[in-house]
Amino acid sequence: MRRLFLVLAGFLFIGAAAAAAQPQAVFKLESYRKTVALHASVHGHDGLFLLDTAGGLTLLSPAFAKRIGCKPWGRLSGFRMMGDRLDAPRCDDVDFQLGDQLFHAPVTLVFDIAPLLAKDAAPVAGSIALDLFAGKTITVDIPGRRLIVESPESLQARIAHARELPVLLSREMQGRALAASVGVATSSGTLWFELDTGNGGTLLVSQPYARLFGLDAAAKGPQQADFAVAAGLRARGTAFTPDMVLDGNLGMPFLRDKLITLDLQAGRLWIGIAESEAATTPPGSRSR
Repeated sequence: MRRLFLVLAGFLFIGAAAAAAQPQAVFKLESYRKTVALHASVHGHDGLFLLDTAGGLTLLSPAFAKRIGCKPWGRLSGFRMMGDRLDAPRCDDVDFQLGDQLFHAPVTLVFDIAPLLAKDAAPVAGSIALDLFAGKTITVDIPGRRLIVESPESLQARIAHARELPVLLSREMQGRALAASVGVATSSGTLWFELDTGNGGTLLVSQPYARLFGLDAAAKGPQQADFAVAAGLRARGTAFTPDMVLDGNLGMPFLRDKLITLDLQAGRLWIGIAESEAATTPPGSRSR
């Protein structure tokens, strides 16, 4: 009886520990061409939104803004990564329902992204950026097609098998926007590359830094890149070297097999590799 009691107690302890490590919420990500998207209900209206971690500010299409009863007003101004200025009206106090969770956006940009998408792309209601999750810890699991809002307990379980890397959180548009960049060490110093789920097919390195990554700054077309983001983490794929106002941008060629965990309160970043990929990673190339 004592042995049986100890076995049952052990099962109860394991069950309680597993329950304690559950995240706050898990949302399904859908494949959208080379990127990912998710469904959200906004003021009772369902829409498909791109997940754009480098977008800075969550945005609504003009048509969707009209559907939810918002009359765009005023102007928000910022600069895109190629240096061109963006001016667009706003909608304030917009609530996004993801599953049974409510996320409040104090301000959203009203902007038509359809011209930026392929002509045969499915229409979207807008895009969701990191600002919608300000103050929370999230994991963007690209291979698992999940967006996870971590609890303190699930975060500890998550980062036990991930690597912490330096990160800068940037807040443009007078502090309204939110994006994250990972620190990449070079022979000349540290550069900061934006983590961009909205960039489906390329790696971008600003012209002044191209040579540090074995790239030709003068090339107008695509090049093949293969460089270390950190020990054991390489960015491989099609690259361009435009004249950007950012150091660089890491799109899906780098992110597609990664789990990106961002503490948007404390400003911390961990990157994990999907299990199938981790199995081929040399021992010692990943650290906690």
